[in-house]
Order: sequence, then structure tokens, then C-alpha cells
Amino acid sequence: MSEKPSALSLAKFNLFSQSATAGYFRIVCIAVGILVVLVGLAEIVSQFGRYTLGSDAAFSAFAPVTALHQTSVVSLATTTPLIPTTVTIPAIGVNANVEQVGTNAAGNVGTPHTFGDVAWYMLGPKPGEPGNAIIDGHVNNALTTAGVFEHLSDVKMGDSIVLSDGTGRTLVYTVTKTTDYTDSNAPLPDIFSTSGPSQLILITCDGQWLDSAHSFDQRLVVYASLTNS
Repeated sequence: MSEKPSALSLAKFNLFSQSATAGYFRIVCIAVGILVVLVGLAEIVSQFGRYTLGSDAAFSAFAPVTALHQTSVVSLATTTPLIPTTVTIPAIGVNANVEQVGTNAAGNVGTPHTFGDVAWYMLGPKPGEPGNAIIDGHVNNALTTAGVFEHLSDVKMGDSIVLSDGTGRTLVYTVTKTTDYTDSNAPLPDIFSTSGPSQLILITCDGQWLDSAHSFDQRLVVYASLTNS
């Protein structure tokens, strides 16, 4: 015959049940709290990535430089002269807008208004025409601001340079020579030639900064031949 549970037994049972329930409740609360913290951290990291690297940060951060501009390199290649709007140099990670310039008050070729752009000398041949199309860009501001051609001295023979226009047509050039000149020894008729094979000439500052002249003492000149390949 069974006996009725005593009041003490019931009290112990209820205490255990309440204690166990409270323990489970605490575990659930802790787990939920951890989940909320992790979700919050993930959102913070995501927002930070979008703020610092842009909306497609993962692609920009991990894609090889040569893959970033593959579409423009292979699209609508032509040998027809064009007015350039973009220049791409995959070997040194350049993908810049092209400004159109003439000459400045001193009679020299104009330079781009921003350190991230390049400038095409529109009074000379168009890219694709006979002669040399001239594009220049800043190397830096002699302090800490980097220019679009900060690493132009790193280009090598055989590297590709791609010019694109507003319709997506492209001209592909291959680097054939890089040379440093001073103002006194630069072969200007050769650099600014308007006849002969179609070439692209890139120019930027090089050498030592001269405080008295507020300029560098040399110019780096990169020669490239039209190849479209």
C-alpha cells in the first residue's frame, strides 16, 4: 500500500523543480544574450566595412589588381582614334578619369586639377591617331598626398595601358621604354611628335624636389605603342 508523500517530501520536490527551472531559465537567458551580442558585433563589423571600403568591400579588398579591370581591357577594342575618358594601368593599380587640358600661362602642357585624375593634352594627337598622345599626372604634392602616378616608375616594358572612351571603346598600348629627363635634355620634338606610329606618352614628376623652383628636377616619360592585344 502506498503512502501519501509527506509535506517535507513535497517541499523538497517543489524546491528542486523551482531550482531546476530557474537554472534552465538562466541558461536560456545567457544563450540569448550571447546571440544578441554576436549579432550586434556582426552588424558593427559589416557597417565598418561598408564605411571604410565601400559597398562591395570584399571584392575590392581581395580581388587581384589585374582582375579588377579585365572587362574594360577586353571590351570593344578598336584602332579608331578616340577621346579618352579613363586610363587603366593594371600593373600599378591605376584606374583614373581623364581631364582635357591645353597649355598653361607659361606655355607648358596643363596638369590635372586633382591628384587622382590624369590630363590628356587635347591640342596634340588623339589616342589612335599618328603621332604621340600625351597624358600627364601628378606623382605627389612633395609632402604626403599621393598622386595618380605615384608608382609610374614601377611600370616595365611589356606592361599594358588601356584608354577607354565614354562609349566603352578601348585602345590598348604596350610599354616600350621609360626614361628620365631634365628640362634641358628632354627631346621635345620626339616627345610631342605628331607623325609616325601611334604612341602614348605618360609624363610625371621625378627626381629631387627643388624648394626654390617649387617643382621636381626631372620628368619621368613612359613610351607605349598601340597594340590592342
